Amino acid sequence: MFGDIDFYRISTHIFGIISCGISLASISLAWKFTPINSAKKISKVILAFIFSIIIFAILQSIFYIGERLLIYNLSTSFDMLVGNFVFTVIIFHLYISGLSLAYFSFQETARTAIHLQHVEKEKEMLQYKMLQKNLEPHFLFNNLSVLSGLVKKNPEDLEDFIENFSDVYRYYLDHNKQELVELKQELNFLSKYISLMKKRFGNAYLFTMDITYDEGFILPCALQLAVENAIKHNRGSDENPLQISLFRVNDKIIVRNDYRPVDFTQGSQLGNQFLQKSYELNFGKTVVFKQTDEYYTVEIPLII
Repeated sequence: MFGDIDFYRISTHIFGIISCGISLASISLAWKFTPINSAKKISKVILAFIFSIIIFAILQSIFYIGERLLIYNLSTSFDMLVGNFVFTVIIFHLYISGLSLAYFSFQETARTAIHLQHVEKEKEMLQYKMLQKNLEPHFLFNNLSVLSGLVKKNPEDLEDFIENFSDVYRYYLDHNKQELVELKQELNFLSKYISLMKKRFGNAYLFTMDITYDEGFILPCALQLAVENAIKHNRGSDENPLQISLFRVNDKIIVRNDYRPVDFTQGSQLGNQFLQKSYELNFGKTVVFKQTDEYYTVEIPLII
């Protein structure tokens, strides 16, 4: 009643149990709202502990004042508040916060490990699916058909075509497990891929690349996927060619094409899913897809 302690009184133990509950609530709130990720766990533990003392001081003071006023009809001085706070922190909060922080830290570590395992499996599955997609038979057969046509009609173009064809496949195989490549490497690869598409489709698709500043890194095959989707899902012809433009805006590469959709039910949208998921899982960034009546645009972030 007056700040003395009698361990033989039930009310003393009830006070202790309630103080323990306030301590647990304080450390739980502090851990939840301390804005530091698990990579800086030591800093998070220290800040959460400091934050919990502030919360505990407020809640414990409200409880102490309320108990004295409502049960004993007594006022509380500032010195009594300070004494009660020091006593309850030493007796209750240090132990409860220490055990709770150890538990929360362990729990977060376990969740992070499970999440990382899931992310790695998802990344491996995406890479496997994309390798399958890039090496799928119809791409090979279509280019072999072009090769056969060149043998009969334009044998002078054979050497360049075979060189580009082999370079494209080598790029697929060499880079499918890499997280990043230099932008200039990707642009060089894309030019070879576009050369194959020109041989295959003639003037049905017109390509414009306006990227003079090639510093930065990008996901392998990201630009090729965006160009491939533009070709696959939009109508182009020699009489009315489809315009496909690539340009850089700050730290993004923009791939924009005229919007002339063919039947979308035939597409798996695997390319878009791969881009979106890969950037999200690997870099925490977002690939933006925009569609208007005139254009379809893909904004691919660069890693600087």
